Amino acid sequence: MRHRHRTSSQTTLVTSTSPGELSPIEGGIMDACNALHAARERDDHARSRELTEELFRLLDAYDASDGDNHPNPAWSRPNQRALALSAMGRTGEAIEAERVALKYADTPRRKEISLGNLADRYLRLGMPDEAVECFLRAWTVAPHSIPIMLTGVQALYEAGRPNEANAIAEALLDMPELLHEGSELTAYLDYEPKLRRIDLPAINELRRRWNAARPGAVRSEGGAS
Repeated sequence: MRHRHRTSSQTTLVTSTSPGELSPIEGGIMDACNALHAARERDDHARSRELTEELFRLLDAYDASDGDNHPNPAWSRPNQRALALSAMGRTGEAIEAERVALKYADTPRRKEISLGNLADRYLRLGMPDEAVECFLRAWTVAPHSIPIMLTGVQALYEAGRPNEANAIAEALLDMPELLHEGSELTAYLDYEPKLRRIDLPAINELRRRWNAARPGAVRSEGGAS
């Protein structure tokens, strides 16, 4: 999984659980999206324009090559376009593109990706009920996906369902093996802006445990005083 940059409330992480499986153009799109999120966070308009132009060039190349020879370009092409549009801040257009991709999602993994992306983008548009609907569909497909679970925490919390959100986060407390640098869980705890705003007992406990476990954390030693 790759992670890039801190993000604002209108941007998000762009990640892959298996970056080695990305094609060269897909890897370029992912990196350009993360760089664009960071440029928008800094209000670097010149760099944002450059990256937007680069993304459209990459998308043109991706379309012309049938999704870089993807086995299901009918899904992958609108999915990659949605990623780019989302990074540009064109969230409504990104949702439309991802809905096209979802129609062609022919595996559980592709359904998980599209539904998870839709849930995240509905959250950014302030539409938590729609986000919850997409999360529940994604969770049925991928009940053990950490990104889906964390998106569900955010969606349920924003929809005014904190007890349900906390119950999902409590399940993550039973997975201490995830609290290491570079894991999906700790990346979201560190960098996902919507998650950082959430005040729930289980999320606060996850933060406390990660802060104690992270490399370089100062630990007190026991002994007589």
